[in-house]
Amino acid sequence: MRLLLADDHAMFRECLIMLISTQFPHFEWHQAGDWHEVHRILNQQPIDLALLDLGMPGYQPWPDEIRQLSATHPALAVCILSATTAPEVIQSAFQLGIKGYIPKLLCAEELQHAISLVSSGKTYLPSQLWENMAIPSGCQVKSSLTQRQYTIVQLLAQGHSNKQISLELNLAEGTVKRHMHNIFQALGAKNRVEAVKAARQRGLLA
Repeated sequence: MRLLLADDHAMFRECLIMLISTQFPHFEWHQAGDWHEVHRILNQQPIDLALLDLGMPGYQPWPDEIRQLSATHPALAVCILSATTAPEVIQSAFQLGIKGYIPKLLCAEELQHAISLVSSGKTYLPSQLWENMAIPSGCQVKSSLTQRQYTIVQLLAQGHSNKQISLELNLAEGTVKRHMHNIFQALGAKNRVEAVKAARQRGLLA
């Protein structure tokens, strides 16, 4: 898979690529430091997914840049990687058809989870931001669960007990309980029933 990481800070790009490459060694990476480079690279070679910082130098506002990308490269999946978490910015970005919004404040594990979702064609927005957003209909936004927690939610929806989940995943029951606590927090749930309901509402479960 061919990815383009665009950010005006070279050190950030290099560190992020090193971090993500440990989990996704098969990714082919390209880099850009401004919107001009983004367009140049996309015009020269096919890119599957572009991770773009909104604050890069350019000749026009970032919404116009994304509109131009959508018009000239309709098959390109665009994901925003930004320090801003302003609801109006995030909502505007999703209305332009982006596939994900990844805040730079995410921890390494969650960042890798976000990249995994977006690179597989899913849509991503952390649950703490999702709570306050009016995302366009038809857009299934994934909660900020790790891959392990996502698997546990699926088993939870099938009616598995903590003990059954621990046996299924070869985990200590105490570990499962800690995951359950974190799942409840991420989904804003107080119990197992509310967690499954919230997961369905957010597109985590069919």
